[in-house]
Amino acid sequence: MLEVLFLVALAYILKKAGVFKQESAKALIDYVMYITLPAVSFRSTYSLEINRDVISVVVLAWISILSCMLASFLMGKAIGLKGKDIRTFTLISSFGNTAFLGYPYVLSFFGEKGLSYAVIYDSLGSFVLVSTLGFSVSIGKVNIKELFTFPPFLGLVLGFLLKGYDLSPELMKVLDTVAGSLSPLVLFALGLSLSYSGIKKHLPVSLFALLVKMVVSVFITYQAGHLLKVQGIAFKVSLLESGMPSMMMAGILSLRYGLNYELAFASIGLGVLLSFITVPVFMRFLISP
Repeated sequence: MLEVLFLVALAYILKKAGVFKQESAKALIDYVMYITLPAVSFRSTYSLEINRDVISVVVLAWISILSCMLASFLMGKAIGLKGKDIRTFTLISSFGNTAFLGYPYVLSFFGEKGLSYAVIYDSLGSFVLVSTLGFSVSIGKVNIKELFTFPPFLGLVLGFLLKGYDLSPELMKVLDTVAGSLSPLVLFALGLSLSYSGIKKHLPVSLFALLVKMVVSVFITYQAGHLLKVQGIAFKVSLLESGMPSMMMAGILSLRYGLNYELAFASIGLGVLLSFITVPVFMRFLISP
C-alpha cells in the first residue's frame, strides 16, 4: 500500500506548496478517461478466458453492485439527499476501488492466482456496470448514444470483438505501456482533489456511503455466494473485492459531469484509510476461515 499512500500524499503536498493547483486534476482525469481507461478495458476483455469460476465471480460482483445501488438510493432518500447529491451518493456507495486497492490486497493475500480473479471482478463486474449504469447515474438519464461513445465502454466492446484475432506483440506492448500509466495518474489526481476540509464537511454522508460500500456489500456477497454455492479462491476474492472502498472512477465521473465531486473525493480518501482497518477484520473473521 506504500505506492498508493506515497502518490496521493505527494500530490497533496505539491498542491499545498503551490506547484500544482486542484484544477490540474481535470487534465489528468480527461487523459485517463479518453486514453488510459479504454486501453485497460480493451486489454482485459481481449485476453479473458471464460469458465464457471469466471461467471461466478462476475455474477457475485453484479449482485453486490446492483443491491448496493438500491440500498444507497433508499438510504440517500432517507437522509434527505436530492438531485446531484443523491446521484453522487449512489455512485460512491455502489462501485468499489477494485483495481487500485483491490489488486494489491488480493495479491498480498492470495498471490497471482487470486489476482486473476480480481481482474475478472474488476473488468467484467465493476467496470462493465460503472461504464453503463454508473455512467447513466452520472448524467442523470439513460442515454444510449452517449453510452456507446463513452471511451471505456468502447474499449470493452472492441476487446470482445477482436478476441478471435491475433494482434501484434508490438501493439500489445503499446497498450500495456498506456494501461500502465493508469494507477499513478489516477492516484495523483486523487491527491490533487483531496481536501481535509472536504472530508470534515462531508463526514456524516461519507460514513453512510462507506457503510453501504464496505459492510453491506460484503454481507450481500457472502449470502449470495453461499446461495449460489461459489467456493474456493473465487469466493474469497469476490468477498475481499466487495469490501473495497469507493471507486476512483466514481470521483472521475462526479468531476467530469458536474456532480458533488467534493463528497465523492472525500469518501474515496476516507475509504482508503478505513480499508486498513476493515480488510484485516474481514480476512480474520470472514474470509480466511
